[in-house]
Amino acid sequence: MSSRLMGPAWGDCTPVQTKCVEAPSGERAWKNGREVSDDVVTKITAHIASLPVPARRGSDARGKKIFGLVGCSTCHVPSLPLTGGGSVAAFTDLLLHDMGKGLADGIVEGSATGSEWRTAPLMGLGRLMENNMPLLHDGRARDAEEAILWHGGEAAGVVHAYSMLSGSERRALIRFLETL
Repeated sequence: MSSRLMGPAWGDCTPVQTKCVEAPSGERAWKNGREVSDDVVTKITAHIASLPVPARRGSDARGKKIFGLVGCSTCHVPSLPLTGGGSVAAFTDLLLHDMGKGLADGIVEGSATGSEWRTAPLMGLGRLMENNMPLLHDGRARDAEEAILWHGGEAAGVVHAYSMLSGSERRALIRFLETL
């Protein structure tokens, strides 16, 4: 038997941490099968929807061109149409893609297999990069290059194309990502 038990979202609990073990978590849901009420979910959703799109931080035409040439823009589509007109530079297609074994977590959610992920929007990425924030769904990538190299599955060809770039081309692509 394992000496660590699943507890609240903050991490694992040891058996002697009885309050931690007994705390409600996704495994021991509160009411209506959820820890968070529908009202709280509605309020959080409304708040997030009210936030402005992060401002672009300059431009890098060469890096943007390379972003398209290597195939990043196949899934990280630069612009999405908005209901009622206009568009947003979200850099996502919002679709599920098989990202390969390296990013697979084995968790099946709805129709998504354990290796499928919805394309993350890249808008606001520049601020994360400026603050040296970890990237990818679980923070495993220390920088944008590592995040690119973790892509697999449907993106394996893009990773290969990226690996074939010269050092200056890679730096231009990273500079472009810093503008998002």
